[in-house]
Amino acid sequence: MNRLRTLFIVAVAAAQAAAQQPGTSPTQTVINFYRALKQKHYVEGFHHSVYRAAVEGLSASELKDLEPDFAKTFAAIPDKIEPHDEQISGDNAVVKLKFEGIESPQEVTLIRVGSEWLVGDQETLALVRSQGRSFFFNARILVNEAEAVEMLQRVIGAELIYSQKFEGVCASLQQLVKMGGVPKDIDDQGGAYKISFSLSADKKSFSATATPSTYGRSGRMSFYADLSGIRGEDLKGKLASASSPVYVPR
Repeated sequence: MNRLRTLFIVAVAAAQAAAQQPGTSPTQTVINFYRALKQKHYVEGFHHSVYRAAVEGLSASELKDLEPDFAKTFAAIPDKIEPHDEQISGDNAVVKLKFEGIESPQEVTLIRVGSEWLVGDQETLALVRSQGRSFFFNARILVNEAEAVEMLQRVIGAELIYSQKFEGVCASLQQLVKMGGVPKDIDDQGGAYKISFSLSADKKSFSATATPSTYGRSGRMSFYADLSGIRGEDLKGKLASASSPVYVPR
């Protein structure tokens, strides 16, 4: 009985000692975050941030699908990162880091969740928790949609310049590429959106569409553009048209 009581006391003391050990500091949390992402250990890296819930539960195939996006985003993380300052105010912290190749120290915000410091802020944490494992896919879709809209805006801008120069005549896609108004690979936007272009027989008008290559994965919105602007709506991967509503960025 005495031996059992002694073991119990030792176990309780050990648990209390573990509970009293200070958690990882904000500075060390940030260092661990960037180090893991630099080494392409994405799940480990996001575990130190408010994005934790966005990777927990992802399948191996889903992670593989997202890896090119992660690699592109975090490729610029330098090998050398030095901490400069740490300021804590309640459940918020700011860590200043000196990144190799960048003259001014960069500020990284953190929040305390339970006993842990996580890179990020409360607003992003709430958003991630609401979307869960869909968060990064939704973020990718928003980026792809924005890039498709930007490309259509370039087409419209180039056509306006051309039509003003040639008294109302619109240019062909080849002419837009030749004049440098749009890139020559306009119809290959990283595979995310398929862009098509049409010039009227009298060359007085044009239309262009941008449709997600894989609806729900590469994008949701379908877009239509002409000299009047851009229209867009969620058509489950079908082409948008001149009757689609005027596009308002989200």
